[in-house]
Amino acid sequence: MSNFTPTSQSTEHPFNGRFEEFYRRNYLAVSRYVARRLPFEDHDGVVASTFVVAWRKFDQVENPSLPWLYRIARYEVAHEYRRNRRDSRSITLRDQAVTDTYAFEDTADVSLAFNQLSEDDAELLRLVHWERLDRSEVAEILGCSVNTVNVRYHRALRRLSSTLHRNSSVSSDVGAPSELNKEQL
Repeated sequence: MSNFTPTSQSTEHPFNGRFEEFYRRNYLAVSRYVARRLPFEDHDGVVASTFVVAWRKFDQVENPSLPWLYRIARYEVAHEYRRNRRDSRSITLRDQAVTDTYAFEDTADVSLAFNQLSEDDAELLRLVHWERLDRSEVAEILGCSVNTVNVRYHRALRRLSSTLHRNSSVSSDVGAPSELNKEQL
């Protein structure tokens, strides 16, 4: 029977220090990205899966970056959506920063409009506005050119605007409280 105790050198990969710094620098951004897309109970598992994949591929990537992590997270979120769909659980839009900053009515309108967009349109708008990525970073995540991102972005904005207008006209047709004057309330 051997008393073998692995030393830290025998179990460490050459990139561990670099990966640990990369992890610390990007954890919060990836955590927010996932939190905006999945229910609370799925968050930790998807963030962990994202970093496990990143760790496995870290030495294969020339210049690991936050957009590279977002691309991994995007695949992990999609996998979780499929799993949740099989479990018949619903996915709701969660963005604490948006709901804490703006009036509930405005947030509810945008949330409803987002739910009516295609997943591709909603994801593109989230990457640009919530994650505050520039178009080249979004292109890297989506695996397309910057020009394609620009065209898709403007089309997504137009569809969001159209959906918001359509929803507000439906609300006004049924006598929404915003149409009533103070005496009627």
